[in-house]
Amino acid sequence: MPTKQMKFRLNIIVSAVFLVVIAWVVIKLFATSVTDSATYRAKANSSQFRSVTIPAKRGAIYASNGDVLAQSATVYNIILDPTVYRSGEYTLEKTTALAKKLNEMFGVDEQKFMSMTEVTGAGANYQKVAARVEKSAADKLTEYLIEQEISTYALYTEQSTRRYYPQNELGASVIGFLNGDGDGVYGLEAYYDDYLAGVDGRIISARNAKGQEMPYKYERVFDAQDGNSIYLTIDTTLQYYTERELRNAVMTHNPENRACAIIMNCKTGAILAMATCPGFDLNNPAEIYDENKALYLDELKNNPETAALYEEEYAKAREAQWKNKAITELYFPGSVFKVITGASAYEERLINKDSTFYCHTMNVSGVDFHCWQHKYSHGSQDLTKAMTNSCNPAFIQIGELLGKEKFSAYYDAFGFTGKTGIDLPGEAKSSIYYQVEDMGPVELASSSFGQTNKVTPIQMITAYAAAVNGGYLMTPYVVDKIVDENGTIVKSVEPNVRRRVLSEETSAYMRTVLESVVNNNGGSNSYIQGYRIGGKSGTSEKQDENRAENRSDLYVSSYVGFAPADDPEIIMLVMVDRPTGADYYGSVVASPVVTNTFKDALPYLGYLPSYSEEEYARIPIYVQDLSGLSVDVAKNRAESDGLKVKVIGNGDYVLSQTPARSSSISRGGTIVLYTEEGFKEEYTTVPNVVGETVSEANRILVEAGLNVKLSGASSRTDATALMQNWGEGCQVPVGTVVEVTFAVHDRTG
Repeated sequence: MPTKQMKFRLNIIVSAVFLVVIAWVVIKLFATSVTDSATYRAKANSSQFRSVTIPAKRGAIYASNGDVLAQSATVYNIILDPTVYRSGEYTLEKTTALAKKLNEMFGVDEQKFMSMTEVTGAGANYQKVAARVEKSAADKLTEYLIEQEISTYALYTEQSTRRYYPQNELGASVIGFLNGDGDGVYGLEAYYDDYLAGVDGRIISARNAKGQEMPYKYERVFDAQDGNSIYLTIDTTLQYYTERELRNAVMTHNPENRACAIIMNCKTGAILAMATCPGFDLNNPAEIYDENKALYLDELKNNPETAALYEEEYAKAREAQWKNKAITELYFPGSVFKVITGASAYEERLINKDSTFYCHTMNVSGVDFHCWQHKYSHGSQDLTKAMTNSCNPAFIQIGELLGKEKFSAYYDAFGFTGKTGIDLPGEAKSSIYYQVEDMGPVELASSSFGQTNKVTPIQMITAYAAAVNGGYLMTPYVVDKIVDENGTIVKSVEPNVRRRVLSEETSAYMRTVLESVVNNNGGSNSYIQGYRIGGKSGTSEKQDENRAENRSDLYVSSYVGFAPADDPEIIMLVMVDRPTGADYYGSVVASPVVTNTFKDALPYLGYLPSYSEEEYARIPIYVQDLSGLSVDVAKNRAESDGLKVKVIGNGDYVLSQTPARSSSISRGGTIVLYTEEGFKEEYTTVPNVVGETVSEANRILVEAGLNVKLSGASSRTDATALMQNWGEGCQVPVGTVVEVTFAVHDRTG
C-alpha cells in the first residue's frame, strides 16, 4: 500500500509532466497564432480561398497615322486544381482520356498531366496545363468537360492576354517584343513597359470542403487597371518606303553586317521611320530572318561535326537581329562628317565663301594623306567644290584652321560625346573619339574627314540636322503621346532643343553647299527632277576590322539627304555595313535608297514637284487609255504626247495596247496598238544594259522593241546603268517599259 510520501512524490511527477505538457501546448499555440501565423493563414487561405488573376490588358502601340503596330487580345490559360480533381475520384480511364484530349487540343504532354493530378503541398492547387489558348479552343475544352462530367472547378480557364503585331516585321527593331512572362524586353515594349503593362486585378472567392466555389457574396473582386497606349511619331507609309528600299539595297549589295536607315523631322527631331535590315518577324522573333544566316545555321545543325556549335551560333544570330543598328552600333561616318567640319570652320569665320583649298598629297607629321582621286588633282576649290569633290586634303586644311581645341569643342557641341537621349533602349553610351589632350596633328587630320572617330547613326543624323535646320541640336524621339484607356493624354512629348550650335547664316550656307553637291555636274545619284535635295555621301574604311580580320575590303557606305533643300523638313540617313562587290561607295550603295524613298515620300508628304524647262522636257509621260478609240484618233493622241505609234493588225479600232494606260514612259517612246480580234501579242527578250551609258542603254532597249524609263543620275554623261526592273532574258510584250536606274560610279564618298 502506497505511503503518503510515495503519493506526494507521484503527485509532484504528474504535476511536473502536466505543467510541461501545458507549457508545450502554450508555446505551440503562441507559435501557431503569433510567430507562424502568416504561414498558417496562407495555408488556410490556400485551402479555403481561390485566387484568380484578372490580367490587365496591355496598352496598344499606334503609328502616327493611327495604324496598329502592337495590340493585346484576350486568350486563356488552362489551370488544374489537383486537390479538387482528386476529390472527384475519377477513374484512371477517365483521367487518361482527358490527358489524351489535352494533348490533341494543346499539345500537352500526357504523362506530365497525369503527374500534375498527383501534386500535393503548398501552392499545389494551381497547375498551369496550357498557356494563352484562343477562346474557341478554351470553349471546346469546357464543352468536353461538361460532357464527360468532369468538374470545371478542377480544370478551368483563366483569362490572360496575348500580344499581336499586325504589321509583322515593319518597324520590328523599334517596336520590340515581350518575353514569356509578358514583360517588354526590346524596343519600345521595354522602354515604355511601365506605361504599357497596367496592373493585374484579382478575384478572391471562398471554397467549401469539396473545393467548390461558394456563392458570390463570399467573393471579392479587385479590378485590373489596363495599360496605357502609346502613339508614335513613326508613319507606317514612310516606314514601308524606307524598308522597301533598304531591302533592295541589301539584296543588291549583300552587306556582311546589315544596314539601317532613319528618317527624321529635321526641325523637331521626331523619328518618322527607322529600320534595320534584315530585320525579324515580331510575331515570331526567334526565327532567323536573314536567309544567308538561316542557311548557315541549318548546315551547322545538320552536320554532326558542327552540331555542337549550332546553339551558340543561333543565339548570337538571334541576339544580333534583335539589335536596333541605328542606335546601338558605332561606325566610321566617312565623308558625311565633312559637313560638320565645314560648318564648324564657317561658323568660326575661319573660312568664307571665297576661301580656297588646294588638292594635293599632304604630309602631316610624316604621314601622307592622299585624295581619293589619284589620277589628277582637283586643283583649287572653294568649300562647295571641295564638298562636291569630297576632297580629303581640302578638309584636312580646314581641320588645321580649326585646330584641335575648336574641332573638339564643336564635336562635343554637335552631340557626339554623349547619348542623343532618344526614347529607345540600348543606345550606345558614346562615340569613340580622341580627347583634345590626346589629339595630335595626324589624328586631327583624319578626324576632319570622318575616318577616325566612330559614331552611331542616330548621332550622325541628329548632328547633320543641326547643320541645316538653323543650327538647333534636337533630341530625337519616337513617342508622340501616351493615353490611358479613356483616351486621356497621360504624357505628351514636345520637341526639345538641346542647344544651338550654329547661326542661321552658317546653316543657310551649308544648305546651299549641300544642294549644290546634289545638283552639280548635271545631277548626282541623289538628284530628283522637280525637287530641291541636299545631301552628302560617305565611304569609310573599317580600318580596325580590316586589321583584326587581315582584310582590306571592309567598308561602310552611307548617305544623308534632306529636302526641301531651302527649308528642310525631312532628313534621311542610310548606312550599309560591309557591302560586298565592286560597288561599295556611298554614292552608289546608300544614295539610291534615299533617292528612291524620297521619290515616294515627298509627294506623300504633300510636296509637289516644280520643274525647270530642261527638267520638264525630260519628264516621263503617262500613257493614255486608247482602247476603244479609232486607230486615227488613238494615233493622234499618242503622237500629241510625243510618242511614236506601232499598229499591229488591220482593224479600225484599238482593242489593246502596250504599255498599258497610266504606264510611265519617256518621250519619244513607242506605244503598240493591237486592232484585231484574237490578236497574238508580240513578245521580245529583255537585254542586259547594266553598266551601259544612258545613250547606249537607250539604243539597246529600243532596238529590242522596248520602251525606256530613265531614273537616277540619267542626266549625267558619265553615268552608267546600275540596275533594271526587268531581268536579262525575260520574255515581255513588245513595247513594255523597262526602268533603268543610272548612277555615277565615282568615289566622292
